[in-house]
Amino acid sequence: MITLYVLAFIIASLLYRRRHRHIDMRTVRRLELERYMGRWYEIARYDRPFERRLRNIEARYTLRADGNVEMERAGIDIRTGHRHTSCRHARRTQRSGRLRVKNFIFLHTDYCILELDDQYQWALVGSTAPLHLQILSRQPRIRRDTLRHIVGLAERRGYPLDRLRLLRAPQ
Repeated sequence: MITLYVLAFIIASLLYRRRHRHIDMRTVRRLELERYMGRWYEIARYDRPFERRLRNIEARYTLRADGNVEMERAGIDIRTGHRHTSCRHARRTQRSGRLRVKNFIFLHTDYCILELDDQYQWALVGSTAPLHLQILSRQPRIRRDTLRHIVGLAERRGYPLDRLRLLRAPQ
């Protein structure tokens, strides 16, 4: 049964990607991975079925001794009030701003840092398939003008803004 879901997801991703080839998915040219590590708050995202009911999502990235990254995400289910946590591992790739995330035994996705504040205070993150987009911040809330700037960057890259869901109110 899981195989059918995975297969359906892959087919949907390929069809969606084919229709949205105009999206600029180039990653940042220079990333200091050590500075990127730590806690991030999800400000906005494209909803994915398994995350629709989650709010107050925080991500913590930790650089492991082997050079790979541990990615822990936690959020509150708005229907039950329970905290849900997931942990994945990612490895560096040869491209700056891109990590290869292991989701399941055979399924990997790319974590692409598309835009990044010079001080590492916010990030625009996507993947090689335009089904994923997130705005992350080091603080639980972000300034309204900063959010507008980041949304503008996403729009200039060709991401449809109608799918972007604001999760935390700006300051």
